[in-house]
Amino acid sequence: MQTSTYEIQELVELTGVPRRNIYFYVQQGLLPPPAGAGLAARYNAEHLLRLRLLPLLRRKGLKLDQIRLELDSMDAAEMQALLEREQEEPGNRAPEAVPPPLAAGLACTRYDLPGGILLLVPAGLPARHRALVEELLAVGGIREQGRGIHHRAQCAQRR
Repeated sequence: MQTSTYEIQELVELTGVPRRNIYFYVQQGLLPPPAGAGLAARYNAEHLLRLRLLPLLRRKGLKLDQIRLELDSMDAAEMQALLEREQEEPGNRAPEAVPPPLAAGLACTRYDLPGGILLLVPAGLPARHRALVEELLAVGGIREQGRGIHHRAQCAQRR
């Protein structure tokens, strides 16, 4: 595994798991204690991996005690393989980090959706995220080409 370390806020941003849940998971033994304490606490790649596996295992109906036993019986490579297998199953995608706010002037594609919903998709969106957007649009019966539902635009600055 990588030797990267993370502050608590970085874990929150990367996983979408609230800070208090991370503290609870450490207390319950689902996550190992961080290195250091308080503001100096540092988390590692294993913490990140376990936090990404937790919601997938919960959706399978496992209780926290069962998850703890399962995770404790695996090494990092086995956990990574499990994460990859689980993410391949439809409906089991782990939440990803929230992208940073769109910068003013960033090129994007604008989708005017039914119900007055406006979807702005950055032009430089990674391929895997672009595929998710296309899947979402297809489920809604919205085609990317034709009918003038999208156009290149400059993303407005968020407030």
